[in-house]
Amino acid sequence: MLDKDFTMPYRTPQKIQEMKDAKRQHILESAAKVFAEKGYYQTKVADILCQANISTGSFYFYFNNKEELFENLYDEMIQTYISVLQEAIDTMTGNADSIVESITKAITLSLQTFQTKKELARIMLISSVGLSAEFEKKRTADHQRISLAFEEIFRGLLQKNVIKIPNAKVAAVLFTGSIYSLITHWLQESTAVDLVQFSTPLIVYNLQALGIQCHGPDFNAIYTASEITKTNHFHKESI
Repeated sequence: MLDKDFTMPYRTPQKIQEMKDAKRQHILESAAKVFAEKGYYQTKVADILCQANISTGSFYFYFNNKEELFENLYDEMIQTYISVLQEAIDTMTGNADSIVESITKAITLSLQTFQTKKELARIMLISSVGLSAEFEKKRTADHQRISLAFEEIFRGLLQKNVIKIPNAKVAAVLFTGSIYSLITHWLQESTAVDLVQFSTPLIVYNLQALGIQCHGPDFNAIYTASEITKTNHFHKESI
């Protein structure tokens, strides 16, 4: 029997929600470790329960099944990627210098984001292909959303005569596709290679595609991505 002076600690609805959110995030982080180690198909719910040190009931309180949890992890990774791109876009003011800075940020931070979570990224972008029709639909929609954002930006810059491209839609597809293709190619490499080392040539490639040329002897050997915005080796090509 409880002591008559005993009172249960009061928890506000906000505090309760914070505790639920923290536990849900703990399950996601634990699952990410298991997926990275075993892969999606070899991972069982029991493995996640063990890693997170939770009960079966706790797992199913937050997620209906393993696939739903996996999709939540995918959503988190894509949202991080989109946030990185948005941060880069926000620095673009409509002149050649700001384009150089934004493209540099977008590419460098994107590669850094995926490099820090390589094993999980490999599962998300490579191993999970064909997981389900619904998941592939989500993946396609995410790619289109990112591409459309850059299409709108490129169209505005094209109207201002800041960049030289024949078509904003094609430029956006090629820009976002070049980043994604490099990342997926890197994820399939068997040797340990630093992904970020490819940022400079990828930056130069995309700037040139937008009509902004780089100059100077052997640019790739001399400049790193972090130094691009500190130099004046870019100029807008005459139109």
